[in-house]
Amino acid sequence: MPVQPERPVVLAEVRPSPPSIPPPPARLAARPVWASFPGRTWLATLVGLLVGGLLVRLLLGAFSDQGGGSGVGGLVLVGTLVVFAVQRMLHRRAKPRSMAVAAGAPPPRAEPPSLPSTDFERGVQAIRRADRGFQPAAFAGYAAMTFRDIEGARVARDAGPLRDRLTPEMYAELRASCDELHAAGRSVRVAEVDLAAEVTEAWQDGEQDYVTACVAGSILSHVVDDTTGAIVSGSRREARAVTAFLTFTRPAGLNSWTLSIVQDDDREASRGV
Repeated sequence: MPVQPERPVVLAEVRPSPPSIPPPPARLAARPVWASFPGRTWLATLVGLLVGGLLVRLLLGAFSDQGGGSGVGGLVLVGTLVVFAVQRMLHRRAKPRSMAVAAGAPPPRAEPPSLPSTDFERGVQAIRRADRGFQPAAFAGYAAMTFRDIEGARVARDAGPLRDRLTPEMYAELRASCDELHAAGRSVRVAEVDLAAEVTEAWQDGEQDYVTACVAGSILSHVVDDTTGAIVSGSRREARAVTAFLTFTRPAGLNSWTLSIVQDDDREASRGV
């Protein structure tokens, strides 16, 4: 038997598979040139007029033979309707987009309230929890007025009008001072008072509010003998400097303040509540 020749063995060439390349991202649909043109509204108007003229010629050709006036009138009418329709369409497309942009904008961040950094600020904040209208600047004016009224009580040698504005201990001390002047036959004369006040401390202790104000300035005053009229202390021409610290207190909340302590250079009055 004839021997068949052996077939040559062909080795298949194995080629590495090409790396998979991700498809490019889909491009955004290009906006038409006329959409970005600054005068696209006028371009839409021109297109509307041209389309309107074509419609008029196709649909109203018979009427254009009767006279130029009716043809021009139809052209204007249809063109106006087309322009109006195109403008409405552009307006409706622009409005949702602007609303979406506004809705997607992040809301403004609210700044966190600043925390009090000093004992004075923390004290004012504690007082304002029950009295939101408390203002240290306005209270300073009340402190200066109270100091003037105390000097006026010593001039009149009568502490009665200030009874409700002083603690019982402070009222007892002012009354004793007035009685002492009366018993000694002496009177206080005040000519000029120039004072300014500033709140220096504020705090809360339990259910009690406290505020201290510094009253500083000058007072022209003197004490005379009722019998002889001679000056016992002070001067008629030279004012004396004054620096006093007045501490007020009240039950926390919308309650009346009462003066509890007065500390100055001439006399030291320190009375607890």
